Parts: sequence; structure tokens; C-alpha cells
Amino acid sequence: MVLGLYPFTHIAADGAPRLDAAAGEELVRVERAAALALGLRAPETPGTLFLTTRRLIWVSEAEKGKAYAVDFVAVSLHAVSRDPEAYPSPCIYTQIETEDGSDEESDESDCETNGEIELSKVTEMRIIPSDPGQYILFVANCLIKIFVSFKQVFISDALQI
Repeated sequence: MVLGLYPFTHIAADGAPRLDAAAGEELVRVERAAALALGLRAPETPGTLFLTTRRLIWVSEAEKGKAYAVDFVAVSLHAVSRDPEAYPSPCIYTQIETEDGSDEESDESDCETNGEIELSKVTEMRIIPSDPGQYILFVANCLIKIFVSFKQVFISDALQI
């Protein structure tokens, strides 16, 4: 498992992620036209969100080869936000634990160098659905169920070591 957000490069020709089937990773849900906002940056163009039994993977629809992933051990579902004062669009707000142990809010300058995002330093991510009324609560509930089951298995495995 990896802490933090990281570039995802295992993408099949059809645009779907190649999962780690040997480790039991399975696809749980696919949501198209979901944008991501990393840190305080503007949202990425919409892409496809893949929820697996181990991680969340986002693949850009506009830029071939652009994809991000975060393992569930490093992400916390913080809120389903509908308050336009908190963020202009309804979204699922997550916090990401990074290698330096941080999962606190950071300002934009902490995760950028020369205008380029440093994925390993991103501590906040918003998932912005194209039609929030359609599935924001369903996706949030899926994430909660996956997080809980994953973390139970992770803790159980850690106790057996």
C-alpha cells in the first residue's frame, strides 16, 4: 500500500484500469464524468472514477494517460458537501494522508512547484460529479462501505503479523 495520491499508469487500451487481481482487487463501481479538484486547484476536466476493493482510481477523459490513484489506507471520506460557501459545486470531500504523515488541510503552495502539482503532497481531494443529485450520496455510501470493510481487513491482517 502507498500513502498519498500517486500517478496511475496501468491503464488498458479501453481506458479501464488494470487491477491487481492476484491481490484480490475487484472493481466495485464506475462513475463517468466525475471531475477531481486536488488541493485548492481548479477541477480537472471530467474523467472516469473507478472504485475498487483497494483504491480509488480516476482516469482523465480528455488527456490520454493522465490518471491518479489513492489507496484506501491513505484516504478519509470527510464530508458530502453541498454548501456553495465551502465549495462552488456539490462534491465528496476527502482528506489524504501523505508519506510525511500529514492529512491536514494544506494551502495550494504546499503541493505545487512551478505550477505543477506534486501528487505526493496533495492532502485534499474533492470528487465532483457531473450530476450530483443522481449519485453523490450513492457514491459516498459505496466509499464508506468499502473504507470500512477495507480498514477492517487491513487491521485484521496487521494484528495477525
